[in-house]
Amino acid sequence: MRSAALLVMLLPVLQAAAQEPPLESKLVITQGGQEAGREEFTVRATRARGLPGSTIIAAARYPANGPTLRLAATLERTPDSALAKFQLDVDSGGAVTVILAAGSGARLIVRTVAKGSESGRELPGGPDVVLLDDAVFSLYTPVAELATSNGRTLTAIFPRTGKRATFNARRDSGSAGGAGQVSLSGDITGTLVTDARGRLQRLELPAKNTIVTRAE
Repeated sequence: MRSAALLVMLLPVLQAAAQEPPLESKLVITQGGQEAGREEFTVRATRARGLPGSTIIAAARYPANGPTLRLAATLERTPDSALAKFQLDVDSGGAVTVILAAGSGARLIVRTVAKGSESGRELPGGPDVVLLDDAVFSLYTPVAELATSNGRTLTAIFPRTGKRATFNARRDSGSAGGAGQVSLSGDITGTLVTDARGRLQRLELPAKNTIVTRAE
């Protein structure tokens, strides 16, 4: 009875979220002042099967024309920002690798599948862990959502390379037009800007000489 009552209460919320149009954006990635690649991503207000939460679906290519590296990412998170699903397909010169990650409490299970091989590893997880990639920059969107005005310490895991980084995400006050600006310090340094709807608008990573901007 409780489950049925809960479903009845959630149904209008799920229906409203499902009716919201997805937010589609295009990014230009420059490195050293030269365009290196392009990325397209969609932000949805629900997860698969209309479950509550959010979904980011991204596709990146390097270079933009005649790419030799293609990446496709899907990130699903629950309403409390916990990881529900992560999948990253990497096509490098025709060789495809699929990286899967799922959270289970304080654990993060990462599995890598390539032609003729499969491996897995367990990593520390939790609410302060974000999954990032050096070539899929829309994955920085949750960083902006988790940032606080006093600064929040986050741990980034890069499933493709196995790299880990600890950094602080501080939301700056006084941002104009409803947009948010987040300062990153620590193992990851830079500035992250989102628009009034939470979409990535600009990302600067000076240590990598990389600037990501919204395509007009």
